[in-house]
Amino acid sequence: MKWWLNRHLSITRALQGGLLAIGAPLGWLLILAVDGQPPETAIRATPGLFAYMLFGTMSVFAGFGWIMGGHEQAERDRGLHDGLTGLYNAEFFHIALGNVVSAMRRHEQPVALVIFDLDHFKRINDSFGHAAGDEVLRHVGHAVADAARGDEIVARIGGEEFALLMPGSTLQAAETAAERLRQIMAQSAYCVVDGERHSVTASFGCAARQQWAEAVGESLFNAADQAMYAAKQAGRNRVLTEDHAALS
Repeated sequence: MKWWLNRHLSITRALQGGLLAIGAPLGWLLILAVDGQPPETAIRATPGLFAYMLFGTMSVFAGFGWIMGGHEQAERDRGLHDGLTGLYNAEFFHIALGNVVSAMRRHEQPVALVIFDLDHFKRINDSFGHAAGDEVLRHVGHAVADAARGDEIVARIGGEEFALLMPGSTLQAAETAAERLRQIMAQSAYCVVDGERHSVTASFGCAARQQWAEAVGESLFNAADQAMYAAKQAGRNRVLTEDHAALS
C-alpha cells in the first residue's frame, strides 16, 4: 500500500489534505466546548454550518493536495526516467531492485531479471550519426514499455543496455519474456536513414532467485549480466539463462 501511494502522489496528497481539513470543524467544536457549549448541541443547532465546514474544507484541501501532488509527481518522474526512451533510469532501477528483492523475500516469492544489450549498436552511431542511434533507442523504449506486463519494471541502465525486473517470476518465465522481447527487438530496434531502414538485434541474459541469502540483488544482477555477455559471445541475437551461461 505504501509503495502504491508513493507512486500516485496526487491521490496521496488529496487524502492528506482531506484528513488535515478535519481539523477545522474539530477546532470549531473545541472552541465551543471551551465556552461551555457541548459539541453535540452545537452540531444539532447548526448542522448545515458544521457540514459546510467539514465537507467544504475537506474539498478545498483535498483539491489543493491533488494539484500539488500532480506537480510533485511530475517533478519526481522527471528525475526517475530516462529522457530519451521514457523508461526508468539506472538510479531508479537499482533502488527498485533492492525494494523488489526485499518484498519478494518477505512473501517468499521468486524474482527474475532480464538484462539485454543492443548488438553492434556502435555501428549505427558511427555510420549514421547519433541522431540515428537516438531514433533506435526511442523505438526500443516504446516497444519494451508496451511489452512489459503488470508490475514489471523496465529501465535503461546504460547506453544501449536495458533491464526488465519481474517480481514473482521464475527463471523459465524470464526466459519466455526475453524471447518475446528478442522477437520484438528484431522488428522495433531500427532507424530510417535516407529512406532506408537499418535494424539491430539484441542479446539477452536471464537470472532468477527464490532462495535468499545476503546481497541477493547484487547476485541477481551479476548473474543476468554475465548471461547477457555469454549470449554476446555465443553469437548475439539470442537468449541465455544463467544456467546455460555457466555451462558455456
